[in-house]
Amino acid sequence: MDSLIVIPARGGSKRIPRKNVKDFNGAPIIQWTISAAIEAVQAPNVIVSTEDTEVAAVTEAAGATAPFIRPTELADDHVGTAPVIVHALDTLAVSDDTAVMCLYPTAVLSAALVTEALAVGLDHADDFVVSLGRHRSPLERAVGRTPDGKMGLLDQRALLSRTQDLPQRFFDAGKLYMARAAVWRSRTTMMSEPFVPFFLPDWASVDIDEPSDWLVAEAMHRAFVLEDE
Repeated sequence: MDSLIVIPARGGSKRIPRKNVKDFNGAPIIQWTISAAIEAVQAPNVIVSTEDTEVAAVTEAAGATAPFIRPTELADDHVGTAPVIVHALDTLAVSDDTAVMCLYPTAVLSAALVTEALAVGLDHADDFVVSLGRHRSPLERAVGRTPDGKMGLLDQRALLSRTQDLPQRFFDAGKLYMARAAVWRSRTTMMSEPFVPFFLPDWASVDIDEPSDWLVAEAMHRAFVLEDE
């Protein structure tokens, strides 16, 4: 089965301006993602969907291609991922049988993790494969604000339970999704039906939404990716 990695990388970002091309351990963050993708599927099968000329230029310099300019109506912060990927597939006339990974530009995973995820996706191409991180604390230990401004357990039923006896829960890490092109075209979202999990190590599931997250992600990248190279 042919494989394609699509990296959706718009130019705008409100919380971290120019996030997708911001310096991350000495290179634009998308460059690290492109490099890992190229190791997994080779350069011709790595494309970036963007409406931004700078993102396109960084893409080409990193060895991938930005073969089209994404319409502006698919480049604001209210557009979901699936329509962006389907637009890329339709624009490039990608076959329904092609295995397609969506890899986010700030998913600075190791090449080994991307390759491992690709293998899982090829084995389960008729379902979505979704990258997951683990909640470090049981959700039954979550607390919330009470009407009088204090804090309390949201689930009193677990008050006397030991944490090791409570179930492990996971979250959508927002790093990668994979399925056949036909599956992408048939769904409005990636998690509307049961999916195949791809469990990430804790360091790889760090979200990057605020400037302080950026520093944490850089440190994790140095410790778990750069030191292993």
